[in-house]
Amino acid sequence: MASEPQATPTGPATAPSVRQPTAQWARGPAVPVASVVFALAIGAIFVLLSGHDPIAAYIDLFRGAFGSPYDITETLIQTIPLVLAGLAVAVAFRTGLFNIGAESQLLIGAVAAGAVGARFADLPGFVLFPMVLAAGIGAGAGWAAIAGYLKAARGVNEVITTIMQNYIVVFVMHWLLQNGPMTAPNALGTPASAPIGAGAVLPIIIPNELVPLTRLHAGIFLAIAAVVVFWFLLWRTPLGYELRAVGLGARAAAQAGIDPRTRIVIAMAIAGGFAGLAGMIQVTGVFHRVFDGFSSGYGFDAIAVALLGKNSPIGIALAALLFGAFARGGSIMQANAGVSAQLVSVIEAVVLFVIAAELIVRVLTARRRERKPLEAIA
Repeated sequence: MASEPQATPTGPATAPSVRQPTAQWARGPAVPVASVVFALAIGAIFVLLSGHDPIAAYIDLFRGAFGSPYDITETLIQTIPLVLAGLAVAVAFRTGLFNIGAESQLLIGAVAAGAVGARFADLPGFVLFPMVLAAGIGAGAGWAAIAGYLKAARGVNEVITTIMQNYIVVFVMHWLLQNGPMTAPNALGTPASAPIGAGAVLPIIIPNELVPLTRLHAGIFLAIAAVVVFWFLLWRTPLGYELRAVGLGARAAAQAGIDPRTRIVIAMAIAGGFAGLAGMIQVTGVFHRVFDGFSSGYGFDAIAVALLGKNSPIGIALAALLFGAFARGGSIMQANAGVSAQLVSVIEAVVLFVIAAELIVRVLTARRRERKPLEAIA
């Protein structure tokens, strides 16, 4: 039996609005899906202007990412750090912070994991791997907590702080690897550290008999676990409620007895822990050492991943998979269709632009609605 419209304290009985499902769809997947479609359309225009067939280019892009079991595993390898770095950005977003420093947090986690893994290379795996894991997560968390403390205690804008931290880590990393304490003996070519011990290496999870030459490692399980931890922490714990409350309004949260300053530091530390885990996984699962130019910009792509995924666990995982497919398929597209792999960067930039524009419009609309009652009272 259908429910009858109920009277409200402010007016007569009204039926449920037809606009509600539409509004919920607009707040959900509509904008991300539309942004991707729009970005692909813009990319197709650039391909046409360059004298190539956009359909053929996109077919090669898809085949490069998902055309074979090996391609799928390579796409997943690209997806793992994007998921974790996306979670790092999303935790901060949920707390009302803009974490631009996921790149440096990832790098410092990689440096710490690589240093511990190489220094104690002879230890057995059941001892060495937890040490490397703790080093990566701890270094990322501690580094990000600095920005959180400066924001909470001194009011220093976290955008400025985390941008500066990105440069600091890049230069320190270069010094460590270029004739520094971490330089491998007899290193040739790109400055690199000594390899980590065998006990710290993440195992390949698919036999070569099934997928020849596959590199897909057990880090994918750590990434899945991190997504679950992100969801559980933010939506099933008192701390998560407090972090989200601070993100919705620090002043209101303070009036409810929540200390925003402490929660800001905690949120940044958690964010850095996720990013540090990403760096640690790249060391233990992919490269087995640290080298100059270690990251291909995962921390910066993570901003788009978090925005496209609406800062939700499933959304971030799907957005990371999309960007991982772009990263893997772009090189194949360039080789087969002759279209520059930089087209992928154009598509990602358009996606970020559309998502950011929608966010700005939503914020401005909310502020306009808040002003109207005040104007009516005046």
